[in-house]
Amino acid sequence: MSNSKQPNTKIVLNLEEIEVPQEKLTYAQLVHLAYHQDPPADTSDFIYTITISHPELGDLSLARGDKPVPVKEGMVCHVRKTGRS
Repeated sequence: MSNSKQPNTKIVLNLEEIEVPQEKLTYAQLVHLAYHQDPPADTSDFIYTITISHPELGDLSLARGDKPVPVKEGMVCHVRKTGRS
């Protein structure tokens, strides 16, 4: 018998360990996790800088419109608000 519910994966976001249920994370999802009080990242004037240290993909950046990043135990994400466009 298989369990269809995927277990949460532990990642580090802005120096805090959190658990996420997703298999992949988008720019907007990471912004929402880091700045849940801000308006949705896809429609906001705010610009966020997202850098990720991924156990399999290495160091990378994620920008609005980029493909989602696969979630992997131990990945470290930094999300910073950089200003208005």
